[in-house]
Amino acid sequence: MNRRRQLVRSLLDAYRLPWLLALCVTLALWLTAPLSVARLDLLLYDLLSVELLSEPPAGGATDTRLPVVVAIDDASLHALGPWPWPRSRHAELIDRLSRAGVAGIGYSVLFAEPSDDAAGDAALVDAVRRAASVVLPVAPLALEGGGVGALEPWSELAAAAARLAHVDVEIDADGLSRRLFLEAGAGSAQWPALSWALIDVSRKSRPLAGLGGRRADDGPAAGLWVRDHEVLVLPAESWPPAQKSAADLLAGRVAPHLLRGRSVLVGATYTGAGGTLNTPLSALAAPMPAVEFHARAYAALRNDRYATQLSPVWALPAPFAVLALLWWRRPHARVRDLFGVLLAVGLPLLLSAALLSGLRVWLAPATVTLGLSLGALLWGTVRTLDLAQRLRRANARAHATLHAISDAVLQFDRNLNIHYLNGKAEALCACRLEQVRGGGLDSLPAIELALRETLQSLLQRCRDQACEQAVSGHVQMPAGRHGPARALRPGASPLFGRGGRVEGVVLVLSDVSDTVAAADKLAHQATHDALTGLPNRVLLRDRLRQALAQRDAGMVAVLFVDLDRFKRINDSLGHQQGDKVLTTLASRLRTVCRVGDTVARWGGDEFMIILQGLADRDAVARVATKVMQAVGQVITLDDVDFRFSCSIGIAIAHEDSDDADVLFAMADTAMYRSKSQSGAAIHFYAHDMSAGTRDWIELEADLRNGLDEDRFEVHYQPQYELATGKLAAFEALLRFRRHDGLLLSPGDFIAVAEESGLIEAIGDWVLQEVTLQIADWSRQGLAPVPVAVNVSARQCLGRSLARRVEQALRQSHIAPSLLRLELTESTAMGDVDHVAALLADIRALGVHLSVDDFGTGYSSLSYLKRFPIDELKVDRSFVRDLVSDPDDAAIVRATVALAHGLGMRVVAEGVETVEQLNLLASQQCDLVQGYLFSKPLPAETVVAEGLLMPAEVPTRNLRLIRS
Repeated sequence: MNRRRQLVRSLLDAYRLPWLLALCVTLALWLTAPLSVARLDLLLYDLLSVELLSEPPAGGATDTRLPVVVAIDDASLHALGPWPWPRSRHAELIDRLSRAGVAGIGYSVLFAEPSDDAAGDAALVDAVRRAASVVLPVAPLALEGGGVGALEPWSELAAAAARLAHVDVEIDADGLSRRLFLEAGAGSAQWPALSWALIDVSRKSRPLAGLGGRRADDGPAAGLWVRDHEVLVLPAESWPPAQKSAADLLAGRVAPHLLRGRSVLVGATYTGAGGTLNTPLSALAAPMPAVEFHARAYAALRNDRYATQLSPVWALPAPFAVLALLWWRRPHARVRDLFGVLLAVGLPLLLSAALLSGLRVWLAPATVTLGLSLGALLWGTVRTLDLAQRLRRANARAHATLHAISDAVLQFDRNLNIHYLNGKAEALCACRLEQVRGGGLDSLPAIELALRETLQSLLQRCRDQACEQAVSGHVQMPAGRHGPARALRPGASPLFGRGGRVEGVVLVLSDVSDTVAAADKLAHQATHDALTGLPNRVLLRDRLRQALAQRDAGMVAVLFVDLDRFKRINDSLGHQQGDKVLTTLASRLRTVCRVGDTVARWGGDEFMIILQGLADRDAVARVATKVMQAVGQVITLDDVDFRFSCSIGIAIAHEDSDDADVLFAMADTAMYRSKSQSGAAIHFYAHDMSAGTRDWIELEADLRNGLDEDRFEVHYQPQYELATGKLAAFEALLRFRRHDGLLLSPGDFIAVAEESGLIEAIGDWVLQEVTLQIADWSRQGLAPVPVAVNVSARQCLGRSLARRVEQALRQSHIAPSLLRLELTESTAMGDVDHVAALLADIRALGVHLSVDDFGTGYSSLSYLKRFPIDELKVDRSFVRDLVSDPDDAAIVRATVALAHGLGMRVVAEGVETVEQLNLLASQQCDLVQGYLFSKPLPAETVVAEGLLMPAEVPTRNLRLIRS
């Protein structure tokens, strides 16, 4: 039995069986009900052709692509006599049309035999021959012995006609005529249709050959009427042809320009003429005369408003491909399922409409559409059953999930009576669902009054406002006989019924006890020092801001306590003993201070104390003294007694500042004043303490911003050869422009840059700026000279300086000989081995080296000999008193002799008087620079004043001033 159920379940798969049934139904309809389905296909064609094939030509009623019907109507019979007319009258009609200049004449009147009027017959033959564009009809004729023959014009008339054409019209399964065969005939398809032949005669070509679908073999078949090239030529709504009465034409009442260049069909339309056809238009009007049908067929063929019908077999592959895709995919999402079904059912119709509109091909869709519709119905049925089964499974899973989750879930009806409890709710509330079903919150034993009121209010708001409700934070469930205390986070969601009405409320109680405990622990860790348990900077700042807000609570003081020489403990006894000292001192500081005061660890061996509610500064000083005494008590470490001292800085709130961070900084500044006096001192903050510190900090911040804002500048001071007076080099001198526009020299900011570590970034910028400026002078066609760049001691600490110099040279593409580096004598003698290796790397790049401020340090000649130095620069302090101080003159003279002896050049900087210049010249100094010649100039001023000459112009000599 189980195996049988499994088989049935597999057969009723929601995506396989319905579409297999749809395939079977489609094939059955196609094979067993062709007539009824064909009628439905024709109805669909009529509906689609109204939109896709009924648009008239742009030229309107006078368009030469539309034919004119010359009707032998009731008025013509009344004016010219009863039917049949003499054949001479037909000849006159043809002559009239020929003289009007028509393109072709299609005659739907059959002249099978000669008449008794030989003259009239001859006149008709002559008129047809003269017109040379008359198409005469041929009709199928049932033979007495069986079979079908052809009823043709008599031989003389047939020979005179331009073409013979058949007038056979197909009658569809619904009894309506909307199609014809472009070629037909007895035994073989030898004659074109009347409308097609008229197009052929009118256009002197055969543009429609090869259209349509074959209905018979290519070879002749005796006794059979053979049809070929079937087309649908009559949409459900097509434009009517222009119609002129034969009487009006013969009477000359039809203007020739209405006929000129157009094709004309002549036929009988009078009442009782016979040969009328029922068409899709018959529902709106009377049966259509045959000549009008042929005229409409002409218009459809001539204006590409016809369709070729394909065999219904061609409709099968596309939808079957869709069925196969749906079978293979078997989607699970309902929206995707719906799109798949709509696509499967509507595809045949959409495909037919697309082919009819784009290719004028009609593909009958009814068979496949009916089959797919039945498949869709079956699919919907099985899908509903499948969804019901899934819903049952989903409910089972939801029930299991609700009992497995760690949250307590309680469901209430609209009256807030209990309807459902999951397992966690039963355990939390200490009851079973059967015991409390239908009761309210008061029936839950573990929910006490305060918590019950909070939850009752939450449920009522959720029901009345029809939206989710929650309690900010968590609620506390106190400990009792039903269990320990718990922290709960409640949330309520409405249950909606039909029409959006709230039918109940779901209450979820999440036990967040562990989370709250962990959060409390994290909050304590975030605001307290891990070693001492004291508040950290975050909590300290918050406490001070609260104290500052209470202006009427007495004086508030901030004490910055720093242990003196604490580093000795960490270095000698280890950090474990150092931590013991800190925890001991933290405990002592808590003891000294009151309950309302705050003792915090600032960092390392620094503590911060906030005192509140004190009367005056003396009271603050007394507390600070107690703090020093507590710190000074003995601490035993490894059986050794230690005594510590501390330095204390004090800032008073509201007197010194109202800002917490500023007060901390002021206390820090006062503490450093205590440190500067050998420690173990107490100092209150004074405003003159922070002036220097504040200026230093502000300048450091300004320098950092200046790098980003490009406020550094390089000025260039020329150096001249004393022997020739030629420009020999420039020294690059750094300047910094502050926000207020003040331009600072290096002496104003280099110390700050060195201590803050900015000097490396600034030095890199100067290298890049100078090398790029040399490259720019070269691009301007000027003859550049070497430029000397000062290098700080910090830049020489590692070996990266050589790499940075190489990178600057590579980026600027200048010759290395155009760059010189200057380092101070103290820098060169700091770490001789390291500096020697660094300078060798730089010299290998082709960059020249100078020792600046020579004579101010304590150079060792043996070390100086090891360096690849090209120049020695005599410090300006020796040049300044060169004329008046014999010692300075001796130093300069010795420096020149030493440099020349080592193969180096000498540069004297700071030359400001002619006397200095003359004395330097007498001592054989090589190069000079100073205000006597030029101040340091911006790069653009160097070019503007012509210090650099074009490369092809000889260098201009400086006329040195000599006494």
